[in-house]
Amino acid sequence: MLIDRYSWRFHLLWALLALAMTIGLIGWYGFESWSAGVWLGGGSLPGLVLGVVAAAIIGFEMLLWPRKALRRMRLLPTKYWMSAHLWFGFACLPLGLVHSGWHLGGWLTTLLLVLLILTVFSGVFGLIMQNVLPTAMWKRLPAETIVGEIDRVAASLVTDADQMMVAACGPRDSVMTMELGDAELTRFRELLGEQGSAEMTRMIVIGAPRDAERRERFAGQSGITKGRGVTGGGEQRDDARSLWVAYDELRPFLLDGATRGEVFGDASRATGWFRLLRRACSAEAERVIGPLERLADQRRQFHLQRRMHGWLHAWLPFHIAFSVGLCVLLVAHIFFALRYW
Repeated sequence: MLIDRYSWRFHLLWALLALAMTIGLIGWYGFESWSAGVWLGGGSLPGLVLGVVAAAIIGFEMLLWPRKALRRMRLLPTKYWMSAHLWFGFACLPLGLVHSGWHLGGWLTTLLLVLLILTVFSGVFGLIMQNVLPTAMWKRLPAETIVGEIDRVAASLVTDADQMMVAACGPRDSVMTMELGDAELTRFRELLGEQGSAEMTRMIVIGAPRDAERRERFAGQSGITKGRGVTGGGEQRDDARSLWVAYDELRPFLLDGATRGEVFGDASRATGWFRLLRRACSAEAERVIGPLERLADQRRQFHLQRRMHGWLHAWLPFHIAFSVGLCVLLVAHIFFALRYW
């Protein structure tokens, strides 16, 4: 339920009605208690009226459940119903507290009051989440998509990235074969059996960013500078190997958003990782590194979106559970109050 400059008008009506009712009833109770010289309990006329009104509000709040099933009857526009649900729900807590005469009583009334407080505060938490998180998601998640489609969209993006890597660097197996030699590659294939080439890469080579500093130190000590292109033969295939090694490390994160999350899940660490990758490659490799970095950022946004979506809806099961428990205890409270009155 949003409260903004576009919806304040219909919120104002219900807020004023709830406020006027609360102030009027509590004022009456306070006057009667002052006249009696003691805080009146729930058995007094003001206390009883406050209790009846609070119970009626709880009953109205629970009507939101069947209201959703009867939406075709056009009873009242949903936005007005939700606004009344919100503001009268706020009013229920002070009315219930005053009805108790500021005494907890036995275990039943104590538990009833605790559930009332939990119900109201869980609703307040949900209201805050619904007003804060959508705006934050709109600002921080430009790549936002449908939450239920995140895995499918991520898999599609990884497929596009696979095709880009093959087009820019050549087939992965051929690049690794030329780097390691046919004999070594065959030996590792025999050791690994039918397992995929990604696992073989992790055993054979280290990540390109970690390799960058070592190559720079060697080049500085020897005074040798090698020209490296993304494609080509001989030493010029260094870029292709480095990019494939880096992509092997990045690809699991692009798929699930969790693997290697300690590196790619943090924007600053991911920036440092890609900075090292750029140092390990020539300038021509930017046409591959740039898109990969953008894909990592997009997958990071998907992961954050899923977490924020969880926060946006996680409060509701608790709010419903507290509400149902509140209604059950309210019925028991009314039964025992009428029985022993």
